[in-house]
Amino acid sequence: VRAAVPFGTELVGATPHTIAAAVRRALGDPPPNPERIGSLTAADVARVTAEWAGFPWRLLPERPLSPAVNVALDEVHVDRVAGGGPPTLRFWGWDAPAVVIGRTQSVANEVDAAAADARGFRVVRRMTGGGAMVVQPGRTITYSLVVPEAAVAGLSIRRSYEVCDAWVILALRSLGVDAHHVPVNDVACPAGKVGGAAQARRKRVVLHHATLAYDLDAAEMAAVLRIGRERVSEKGTASARKHVAPLAGLTPTPRDAVVRRLGEHFRRTYGGEADEPTGEELASAGRLAAEKYDAPGWTAEFP
Repeated sequence: VRAAVPFGTELVGATPHTIAAAVRRALGDPPPNPERIGSLTAADVARVTAEWAGFPWRLLPERPLSPAVNVALDEVHVDRVAGGGPPTLRFWGWDAPAVVIGRTQSVANEVDAAAADARGFRVVRRMTGGGAMVVQPGRTITYSLVVPEAAVAGLSIRRSYEVCDAWVILALRSLGVDAHHVPVNDVACPAGKVGGAAQARRKRVVLHHATLAYDLDAAEMAAVLRIGRERVSEKGTASARKHVAPLAGLTPTPRDAVVRRLGEHFRRTYGGEADEPTGEELASAGRLAAEKYDAPGWTAEFP
């Protein structure tokens, strides 16, 4: 109900909780569960991910990398897990601002190239679908989960988004943020969208990554993105127009402390060992970036 009510709308004599409770009673359902992530409860998620605690997780902290190397490193880790390597949780670090567009998006429709170039933004295309995201170093939080498909066996793709982000939602709640999952791929709160996720599946591996807004410069974001403007090309998937609610306005916790809390919550829940990308992984990502993710043929594939 919170997700369906337009932002800025004032409900008189009711709240989203009371409306939801009335609907559920009318349908003969049990009372709402306060531990609900979205369509699932926290207990549901714990049951579905029970085997995750037995995985030999690699936990990779933030490390400043170029936008092209960051997206390339996801592909490197997909190949590593496909070859029998351990599942990985990686927090991304950024050495430059970027606009990261989805696999089938039109650059011309999504990005104001002149504004992005003037502000030093690099434009890169990732291997997953979904909409464009603006990344500003120190103002966003990005993470990737790379797991075997067996980790989400029996789940629909829509449901797997909720399961893969549930740990983030519970960690944010521990910081006082009223976070929840909104299908298909959003982490949200009553004030708006906190972050969005995207997935790709290949070689029996699931890549799930997401970006959370911590303290975005809204004016800069509006300048470099063309969301809501007239389409230039008929090609490509359009980004959804949604109100963003940065975490800085929802919790007094500094950004770096939020990242630590997320990592600590994941480790307490599922285990894992702190690690760093290997030299071989970084070299492979560098080659992929040069040959693919930083090349015009890939980035401008859907002009």
